[in-house]
Amino acid sequence: MMEPTFVGIETTSYSGATLLSFLLNAHPRIATIGEMDGLILKNPEQYTCSCGQPIQQCEFWQAMTREMAARGFDFDLHDFRNEFILGGPEFLQRLRAGSFGNRTLDSIRDLALRTLPGERRQFQQLVARNMAFVASALKITGKTIFVDTSKDHLRARALKMLSPYDVRVIHLVRDPRGVTASKLRRGSKLDARNTARQWVRLHTRLQKGLGAEMGSKYIRVRYEDLCREPRAVLKSLYAFCGADAEFEPSDFKSSPHHVVGNPMRLEKMSVIKLDERWRELLTAEQQQVVWHVAGKLGAQYGYTG
Repeated sequence: MMEPTFVGIETTSYSGATLLSFLLNAHPRIATIGEMDGLILKNPEQYTCSCGQPIQQCEFWQAMTREMAARGFDFDLHDFRNEFILGGPEFLQRLRAGSFGNRTLDSIRDLALRTLPGERRQFQQLVARNMAFVASALKITGKTIFVDTSKDHLRARALKMLSPYDVRVIHLVRDPRGVTASKLRRGSKLDARNTARQWVRLHTRLQKGLGAEMGSKYIRVRYEDLCREPRAVLKSLYAFCGADAEFEPSDFKSSPHHVVGNPMRLEKMSVIKLDERWRELLTAEQQQVVWHVAGKLGAQYGYTG
């Protein structure tokens, strides 16, 4: 029996990861619950699953609790406990999450960390729990490929190092002005300049880290292309994930979904629309500031000032 495939969608917030997860989940071989870390910020009693049911009454999540228990793990909707938070000194946290921009140096770093008994034990425990979660979801759905949108950038690396899974990474990018506008519209404490800097740091780290490490198991996709040419992009991503590339979903929202995270998962939407409200939401000065900070990397991704 082949081991499952794990696909991590790596990106910044407000870049289309939830939309992409819905589109991928419509495939008969691909399953996702959205953000594997959970991110249920209110009481489960008040939280609605994307299927429309209160999450505690949702048959899928009840089955997840049973399946996790059968694998020896408690499962609480208040706290999924899947997140790769290992603690320790700040320099160690930066060392784990960062990248030297060189595959050899990153491999040496990972090997060195694995020799530390406490570090290896924490990773093994979290990997075991994450594997139980993935296996439970795949058993319930009858699928073989699991997609995660948590933006927990250690997960893909940890599973690649310590699990038998076939691990792949989709690096999803969106115009930095679009990301900035979405964050500012939702009350971000960062201004346009610092939001753009954050965008550059994150995508540089993903590109130099996972991009270099994963080789052919890494693909970069633009949110804008997904919205403009969804069939072409999905065909490419289905093939990348190891699924039938010729499958064509009739209505991606009509498939059963049990997604947690972004409120977009609850929207009644069947048409994919490109969100470029940043052109109106950002002032001319803000647009110039963002492009001054992020334009060099943005141009590498095909965006123009």
